[in-house]
Parts: sequence; C-alpha cells; structure tokens
Amino acid sequence: MKRKLSVLLAAGAAVTGIMAMPGTASAAGGCKTMSAPGGGSAYVCKYYYDTDGDGYYNGDFSVSDASSRVYTQYYADGGPYSLTPRGGGVVNSFRGKKSFHIRVCNTSCSSYY
Repeated sequence: MKRKLSVLLAAGAAVTGIMAMPGTASAAGGCKTMSAPGGGSAYVCKYYYDTDGDGYYNGDFSVSDASSRVYTQYYADGGPYSLTPRGGGVVNSFRGKKSFHIRVCNTSCSSYY
C-alpha cells in the first residue's frame, strides 16, 4: 500500500507541476520511514515544487503505516501543528508555503523531514 501511495503522490505532483507551468516545474522530495525517539515509526512521503520561481512551494504529502504510539506534526511557515493522532495516517496537499516539514513524535519528536 505505501509503495502504491508514494507512486501516486509522485505522479500527481509531477502532473500538477507540468500542468501548472509546462517546462518549468520539477517535483522534489521522496519517501522514507521515520522513527520517533520514544519508539515507533511512520512512513512519510513529501513532494513539492515551485511552479513560478517565486520561492513559494506547492506539494503533496502522506503519512501511513504509523505505529500505534506515534503521532505526526508539521511545520509550514510556522508551527508545529498537529497532523495525525497516534497511529493515524493522512494524504493531503499544501499550497503557497515557503517551507513544509513533517516529523514523527512519541515521548519526544524526531527532526523534521
């Protein structure tokens, strides 16, 4: 499931970028399993692109396969903000952000990705 989700996100990010500004947008990012310092992990994918070169990014992200002890937070031009409850997952997008990062938490939090 997580591999299918990451392929769908990558395809969606690439197509959206191409449709928004042909020839100028290229998606960056990727997927990885993130471990929380207090134990547990989650699979996180993040793709982002700047369609017009203004330094503001649009992107897609997902959190899946989260351990029951793990929750996630995100930072988007400020934060952190709650993203998922313990053991939860999400598929979503963001628009017009200078920065967007995700971290996994348990008793404390990992570094941002």
